[in-house]
Parts: sequence; C-alpha cells; structure tokens
Amino acid sequence: EDSLVSETQVTLGGEGSEDSSCKPIFSTLPETNILNVVKFLGLCTSIHPEGYQDREIMLLILMLFKMSLEKQLKQIPLVDFQSLLINLMKNIRDWNTKVPELCLAINELSNHPHNLLWLVQLVPNWTSRGRQLRQCLSLVIISKLLDEKHEDIPNTSNLQISVLHRYLVQMKPSDLLKKMVLKKRAEQPNGTIDDSLHLELEKQAYYLTYILLHLVGEVSCSHSFSSGQRKHFVHLCGALEKHVKCDIREDARLFYRTKVKDLVARIHGKWQEIIQNCRPTQGQLHDFWVPD
Repeated sequence: EDSLVSETQVTLGGEGSEDSSCKPIFSTLPETNILNVVKFLGLCTSIHPEGYQDREIMLLILMLFKMSLEKQLKQIPLVDFQSLLINLMKNIRDWNTKVPELCLAINELSNHPHNLLWLVQLVPNWTSRGRQLRQCLSLVIISKLLDEKHEDIPNTSNLQISVLHRYLVQMKPSDLLKKMVLKKRAEQPNGTIDDSLHLELEKQAYYLTYILLHLVGEVSCSHSFSSGQRKHFVHLCGALEKHVKCDIREDARLFYRTKVKDLVARIHGKWQEIIQNCRPTQGQLHDFWVPD
C-alpha cells in the first residue's frame, strides 16, 4: 500500500509546469482490468447505494475524471464510465452542498482548455444532477480560463445566465490576443514578437474563444427556461453580437476565424429560439404591446 501511495504522489506531484494530465498514471495501461473495475463499481453503487459516504463518492468521481484524461483510454466507449457517474451523483446525499466543492476539484485536474471541455462533456446531461454539474463546472472553468477569481457558484438558473453576460464581455478575441501578446513579450529577451509568433498567438486566442463559447453553450442551452429569464437571453444576444461576432474579421486564409464565427451563429440561433419560447406572462404583456 505504501508503494502505491508513493507512486501516485510522484505521478501527480511531479515538478515542472507540464499539465499533470499529460503524465500517464500507469506505465502499461491495463484497459480490460480498468473496465472490469468500473463495471463492478457500477454494480456496487447500484445495488448498495448507501454503502459509500459522500466524501468517498466524490473521490471516486475525481478518479474517474482523472482516468478519462488518459490518452490510451480515449478509444474506449464511455458508456460504463458514464453509467457509474450517474450512480455516484445520484448517491450523494448532500448534493447541493457538494456540487461547488466537486466543481472546484474537477477544475484542478487539468490546465489545458481542451481537456477541461472534455471533462465537462463527460458528465451525463440526461439527468437533472448531471445537467446541474455541467452548468456549474462550465462556469468555474470559464472563470479559470479568463483568469478570474473564483466566486460563489450561482445556484439558480437565473443567476447562472446573468453571470454569463459579464464573462461574454471578456471573450472578445482581440482582447484575449492582447493579453497573450503582453504575456509573451514579457517572456522575450528583447520584448518583441515577430509576425509568425503573432499569428500563432492569434490562433491560440481564437481557439480559447472557441472553447469558452462551447462552455457558454453548456451553461445556457441545457435545460428549459421560464419567461422570467427572457431578458437575460436578450442581453446575452446583444453581448455576443457586440463583443464576439463584431470582433471577428473573416479571411479565406484564416479558417479558424470562420469556425469561431459559425459557433457564434449557432449559439445565437439557440438563444433566439429560447427567447421566442419564453413567452411573457400576463403581467409582462404591457412591455410588448403596441397599440393601434
């Protein structure tokens, strides 16, 4: 047991800035054994849900998320992983209290935007707890990628949607690029950046915008909404148009710009559909009524 603990600490606690998710947990990955253990845990958590304490369940969830980042497991179907996740989430007794803690812990498993989006999309979204975890985790990751300080995770849908407006304002590709350029200049001996490096930084800025917009979609498009949330989506549409769409100058040679703009259009279309479906209540009709 001591050797396993020490080996795990060496694997996860190595020095250097390299993302820990890039370091293999196993020297030789025993895929069949891992899947058998996952299936067995799925059976245990199904027939004996009270057999694990909340803290133990959260550690199991973190273990599954960490394992999912193993490159050698990418080709393995995720159905068993997600079935076990559903059981584990369902068995947490103090769910509303544990969600923020779980989100912050999952957020620390990687620093790479692509891996963080993968972790969000690993959460099953066909259960109410799964949707809630995806939304809260997406907000935490957006905050991290924008270098924002962690705040209390909003509990209600209205608060979550309203927080997105503040984040969208910071997702302008040109602003993200400026931050990257300033950071890179500080690292250069002469403080200058050539054209090729500037182009590479622009690609990274648009890639980050692309990931952030996917996370925005996870928060805003994963459940039904009431008429009281209509105004929030109207504001979101305006912010998306002003701060992201209008900042993108398409170029036939720079396809990554077009890819981001297409994603903006898809999200905007979903929000417009939500706005149309969020019918105003009777008390709100005067706001939209135009007399003859």
